Amino acid sequence: MKSHRFTDDKEIGWGVVRMESSEAIETILPLFDQPGSKEDIEKILMEHSGLPGPRGNLTLAYRFAELFQSSETTAGQYALAVRWAGISPVDAPVNTPMEYLPFCGVVSLGSYYCYADEGKHKEIEQIIRAAMNDERWRTREAAAMALQIIGEKDCQPMLSFLQKVHDSSNFLEKRAIVAALAHPPILHHSQVVSFSLSVSDAIMKSVANTEPAERKTEGFVALSKGLQYALSVFTAFSPEDGFDLLAKYAVSNDKEIIKIIKSNLGKARIAKTHPVKVSEILSIINKGV
Repeated sequence: MKSHRFTDDKEIGWGVVRMESSEAIETILPLFDQPGSKEDIEKILMEHSGLPGPRGNLTLAYRFAELFQSSETTAGQYALAVRWAGISPVDAPVNTPMEYLPFCGVVSLGSYYCYADEGKHKEIEQIIRAAMNDERWRTREAAAMALQIIGEKDCQPMLSFLQKVHDSSNFLEKRAIVAALAHPPILHHSQVVSFSLSVSDAIMKSVANTEPAERKTEGFVALSKGLQYALSVFTAFSPEDGFDLLAKYAVSNDKEIIKIIKSNLGKARIAKTHPVKVSEILSIINKGV
């Protein structure tokens, strides 16, 4: 399972604790297939979560989720991930070890999705969509990561789900869509890049049409931050179409739109490889100031 992302630790808040991850997963492995061991697994995960603290143990979460990449995942293991994913913010507040369990539950369900039967797909999709809207930012990030894992295995169900969500999406769901798509391993598929740019165009239009009062909401702020890096990721994989999209919105007189465009133009992934195009679009913005 590939875990590298174009976002950095400052953006997602999850760090790598390699020694703890290695030791913890080795302890969990013999327990994973044993009925009645869920309390022991929960204890180990929480002890090695890295929480409370500025960085959670992302590596351990991915290693644990890999255990679900099998059609032989049992009903009990699936039920455990579902139960963890449903732990509320009241019972698992932000930056507590308990918060690590819903994170691991959501990511694990994404890992299992392509091995699950059709009957479980709808339930997993509902859980991921609920996670997109969770008040805990780490749980929202888990939704994006779960979708990336699905996309790495099979991009078509991921794209179908994202299109369905986008058709009736709120700000947090839009943010989850762009965050999920801004993932290098899945952007090697041309249809994913094409979809990413198309849906980004639609989302940028919605940003431009958002009233001032709504722009102060947590969902809108999260969406804007996501767009401030995601567009450059898509552009890195499809420069011609990506720069056309950036240029399209560079003529805007909307301060939020311009902030999004300028932030993307400043990302090294396109600024170093396409300095002329970046300079051209910055000139467009400067002319409009």
